[in-house]
Amino acid sequence: MSDSSRVLNRRTFYKGDVIFNEGDYGNQAYVLQSGRVRITKSLPGGARGTLGFVEASGIFGEMALIDQSKRMASAIAEESCVCIVITEDLLKKKLGNADPGLKMLILMLIRLLRQAASKTPLPADDIAAMARAANSAEHAAALRAEKGN
Repeated sequence: MSDSSRVLNRRTFYKGDVIFNEGDYGNQAYVLQSGRVRITKSLPGGARGTLGFVEASGIFGEMALIDQSKRMASAIAEESCVCIVITEDLLKKKLGNADPGLKMLILMLIRLLRQAASKTPLPADDIAAMARAANSAEHAAALRAEKGN
């Protein structure tokens, strides 16, 4: 049995179950083995809008797990679902030896997705913070040099 298969676990959700809520901190992501999940976001006035659906083999909840921010949408089981749970420990183990530049790129892409979803500007200082979060002193120094700091 591989290390990954010992760490992975599965969860079953039934139609209507809330898998996670918008605004929650995320310490898990999910790979959908079977079923269908609706991804929703709150709208002005208290309504909820559907951003899309996740089908079998799709992944969801990964952004909050990777960048340790609040979830930007909710996930609700549209029908009975079986999910593989990706924990924070497993992600750290898998990304622990990854190139710092790659980690920074992943964090930047997630931040840009969040920015596009919220339509708020991305402060330049956040780029340096993402580089530090990725344990990449070289990249942070390069970014500071580009900014003239």
